[in-house]
Amino acid sequence: MAFMSSLLPWRRDRELGARDPFFAFREDMDRLFEGLWQGFESEGFFALKAEKAGAWTPGVALSETESEVRVDADLPGLGEKDFEVVLEGDLLTLKGEKRAEHEASRGETRHVVERAYGRFERAIKLPCEVDAERVTANYKNGVLRVTLPKVEAASTVRRIEVRSS
Repeated sequence: MAFMSSLLPWRRDRELGARDPFFAFREDMDRLFEGLWQGFESEGFFALKAEKAGAWTPGVALSETESEVRVDADLPGLGEKDFEVVLEGDLLTLKGEKRAEHEASRGETRHVVERAYGRFERAIKLPCEVDAERVTANYKNGVLRVTLPKVEAASTVRRIEVRSS
């Protein structure tokens, strides 16, 4: 059986220290799709600014009711001091850093690491005008909820009294 695996070029290359061709293909595809969205950071509801390819990005949900806009962001493993929330006009920005919790100890062999770490910045374009003075943010169980009350719209119907001159 060992003989059969040595015939597979990607397996043999990996044993010799070369990169897995499937991993290289995935990296190339990631770069391609990241390049497609450059220049569109302020367009649409969600915009992502990442410092490097493969950076960790929190998942976000945006919802709206008659009276408010709500943004929920998944920030597992972060403390309240690890991120900040900034509202500037119609753009809500979440930024911070998720640090590695575990350093490899001496003699430890790690077989699989699927956890992502790093700096993140997530900008969300709001669908309407909000009252910046009444915005609230709560963080519980790894979920940040930002509640943004809508600005009460002035009545567009106005009765105009006509006077005789």
